[in-house]
Amino acid sequence: MTRRVLLKVSGEALGGESGTGLCADSLARLAKQVSRASSDVQIAIVVGAGNICRGQDWQDTTLPQPLADSIGMAATHVNALAIHARLTIEGTRSVVMGAGAPVPQVLPFESMRGRGLLEQGTVLVLSGGTGNPFFTTDTCATLRAAELGCSEVLKATRVDGVYDKDPEKHDDAVKYDSLTFDEALALKLRVMDSTAFTMCNEQGLNLRVFDMSPAGAVEKALLGQPLGTLVHSGS
Repeated sequence: MTRRVLLKVSGEALGGESGTGLCADSLARLAKQVSRASSDVQIAIVVGAGNICRGQDWQDTTLPQPLADSIGMAATHVNALAIHARLTIEGTRSVVMGAGAPVPQVLPFESMRGRGLLEQGTVLVLSGGTGNPFFTTDTCATLRAAELGCSEVLKATRVDGVYDKDPEKHDDAVKYDSLTFDEALALKLRVMDSTAFTMCNEQGLNLRVFDMSPAGAVEKALLGQPLGTLVHSGS
């Protein structure tokens, strides 16, 4: 059976060194790796919007969270269309599907249609989050992975895996190569938000956390190479 995975990419990863706006080099680097891997792997991508605006950016204001979150969800459509554009330049077929799509180029998300496109070798770029406030793009990633029948969620980050403490603050932090969801919960490790983490566990989705910055790291993760940390159900 062909490997089918969901890649979760933060918006900041598209913003280059500043983490803001759209960096042409960062977009091209991501698209080239996805394009190369897409001949062997069925790929769905969920993208965040931290490079433009997130709902939490408004948390110190009086703006109601549903409105703040709607701004962040709208921003993900911009990022998704930018990834789609770069994949098109690379000659790779892709389709943008999303919740609450504001533009005609973003098709409404429908899981069975999405599965059919994946089977045809089309890369799915998913935007709009879940379409509801109060849910992160991590939760969107696990939800869409379950709906599309993916075997693994690949969380691309700036840290090379899961540690027993923050490696950016503690020199003695220890990295895990593999651990179960139950172990991660018992150790109170912050792998992703609790709703997303619970859904991964309940749906039997493997979760791999890896650093996307080294050359070729995204392509290697898509192809199933053991980068970072694997979190699994243990069954």
